[in-house]
Amino acid sequence: MILYKKIFYISILCLAVFIAADDQTVIVTLLPSMVLDLRISIGELNKISWTITSYLLGFTIIMPIAGKICDKFGYRSTLIFSLIIFSLGSLLIGITNSIPENSYFPSKLMWMIIFRFLQAMGGGAIIPICIVGVSLILEKKYWIYGFGLIGASAELGGVIGPLWGSLIVEYFDWETAFLINIPISMLIIFLMYFLPKSSISDTKIKIFDVMIFSVIIILSTYLISEYNGIDFSALIIILILLVLSSLLVVRILKKQQNFIPNELLNYKSFMTSSFIHFFVGASLIVIMVTIPLSASTIHEMENLEIGLSLLNLTLFIGVGSILGIFISKLSNFMALIISGCICSIGIFLYSLNISKPPDELFFIFMIVGLGFGIYIVPIHNAGLNKIPEKIRGISSSMISFSRMIGMIFGLSIMTTFGTARFSELVSGVQIFTTNTNDQKEMIESINLAGLSVFEELIFGALIFSLLALFITILSYYYTDTTDATA
Repeated sequence: MILYKKIFYISILCLAVFIAADDQTVIVTLLPSMVLDLRISIGELNKISWTITSYLLGFTIIMPIAGKICDKFGYRSTLIFSLIIFSLGSLLIGITNSIPENSYFPSKLMWMIIFRFLQAMGGGAIIPICIVGVSLILEKKYWIYGFGLIGASAELGGVIGPLWGSLIVEYFDWETAFLINIPISMLIIFLMYFLPKSSISDTKIKIFDVMIFSVIIILSTYLISEYNGIDFSALIIILILLVLSSLLVVRILKKQQNFIPNELLNYKSFMTSSFIHFFVGASLIVIMVTIPLSASTIHEMENLEIGLSLLNLTLFIGVGSILGIFISKLSNFMALIISGCICSIGIFLYSLNISKPPDELFFIFMIVGLGFGIYIVPIHNAGLNKIPEKIRGISSSMISFSRMIGMIFGLSIMTTFGTARFSELVSGVQIFTTNTNDQKEMIESINLAGLSVFEELIFGALIFSLLALFITILSYYYTDTTDATA
């Protein structure tokens, strides 16, 4: 295949990945405008986080199914179908504000959550399937370059999202951020017809175990996010989770499940890459959410300033992904160790300096970004090493799937812990007072409480990062040498 054609093909895949990743985080800076337009009451503000969580859930749940569809029908057809679903979800989100109010139907907020889930069902398939596309377009020795570009596009889209959202609401309305996805998606679909076709297999698409796992994820997320003590409803959810989890474990042990190909479980490098990616995802989401939250609440920064601060992080994630290409050429294990160390050091420094505004933490965000960026290539390169083409789609999906599970887990823990901890710290603060001095003390106490919570959350991100590093070190002894190196 001619070089310029390969570059053209990879560029198409990168564009698709970018637009899907962008919509994971674009909503962060759209929320204030959406709250006003959708007339969300104070009592519903605790549900706002579900506009983010629902996207992560949909993004995650579709990955294993998309991998199997890819293996059966080919990556090009799967990508086109995914973009159509993504566009439909974007359209429905864009017209949510026009849905008439009716007591017999869900509220506009609930429609938003549902449509975000649908949008993610399309977007969630794009990243892992594009990774498969790279592995089919490029020779194996060039995979790391393709994976690096796909990873950089994903990270760039994810962190540019808030900046893009802030620019949209500055000059247009929030609906535009979603409606603009439609013409872009149509353009990508047109370009995809130029991509080479891939072989198809007789893979059977069975969703019983996927549905079980999906219910487990949704119920677990709800239980953690909405935790307010053990009551009757919580006990029922826990009981259902125990039953479903036991059923899934039994089916895995008896090799009756169709969630993951049984032969895939024999690849040690795939398993360790998935575990590492889980904790990387958990650490990253805490950082990604803490930066804008602390900037807007503690430091009272504007949306555009917050977006620009996050841009510092994403630029170096992109740089890190490129560095990861060259380091992975020496050894995937070395690249993972280096990225884990850099990540942990950067997060530790951030925890010590979180009292400073994000726009003063350029050097620290550079370190954190480099760490997360370097992770991208070696995780996929090691995880897909030796995986046969017929199950490479589901393999790629599961590696990305593990990161999304980690992000959902991290976000849920963060929401529950942060809310409870903040309530505990401000429990003795006098909220209502007419005395000016008391008001100043109240504001100062609340800010200090918020700062303490953010420091503890960043410490949690550090723990997740160290766990990823620990598993990497452990994998050196657990994984075959041929799997551990590029």
